[in-house]
Amino acid sequence: MTTIGRSRVKSGPAWTHAAQAGLIVGLVALLETATQTGLISPMVLPPPSDIGVRLAEIVPTAAFAQDLTTTVSTVLIAFVVGAILGLALGIGFWRFPFVGAVFEPYLVSMYSMPTLVLYPILLAILGVGAAPIVVIAASMAMIPVALNTMVGLRAINPSLPKLAKSLNCTRVQLYWKILAPAATPLIVPGLVLGFIYAVIGTIAMEFILAPNGVGFRIGYFYRSFDIVDMYAYILVASIIAITANVLLNRLERRIRQDMQ
Repeated sequence: MTTIGRSRVKSGPAWTHAAQAGLIVGLVALLETATQTGLISPMVLPPPSDIGVRLAEIVPTAAFAQDLTTTVSTVLIAFVVGAILGLALGIGFWRFPFVGAVFEPYLVSMYSMPTLVLYPILLAILGVGAAPIVVIAASMAMIPVALNTMVGLRAINPSLPKLAKSLNCTRVQLYWKILAPAATPLIVPGLVLGFIYAVIGTIAMEFILAPNGVGFRIGYFYRSFDIVDMYAYILVASIIAITANVLLNRLERRIRQDMQ
């Protein structure tokens, strides 16, 4: 086997996953050593072994099941609402270029602005509960979906809509069979980003507003100085985000492969 062949084998997915796992194991071992030897105060970071043991105790409880169900359901609702609105806005801005040109700078500005700053206004309007959390998380999800949808549709070859018109395609056939497949390579990454932002928005707002949920527990244990439980729930939030990211990236790759 040549040097190039060996290089390709060692840079494949198996080696990448092994390196990622080794990085996590090494980091955990380093933190365990630092906390056990006193280099890091347990008030700043408890030993990872203590966090793991506490997490194993928390997971079987009814309170954890309720918190996880609340967070996951809120994320899904916010993502669905944000995705529908984002797709509609992206299509509308593409369909009416003047409207898109007027609103695009504001949409980009909202993308760079932390939407969480709007929570006092929503709190005054909607009150405490799930509603302001869903609104903020959905708005965070909506923006990347709308922008990517608009850009994806703009990148379509102009001859495709003309071809559809010459074939007497209906409007539904035009969007579903021609425009959607052509714009999918850009729309799907927008949906992936939208879901990730829905997770971020939900957990962050639960920290402030919710009476339960993973984000609420993190804030509750932080204010109670219960450091081990706080880090156990931070680990849960990290696992949710990492799992969602891995699954969505695999879905995106699958869609791209199917379209090639």
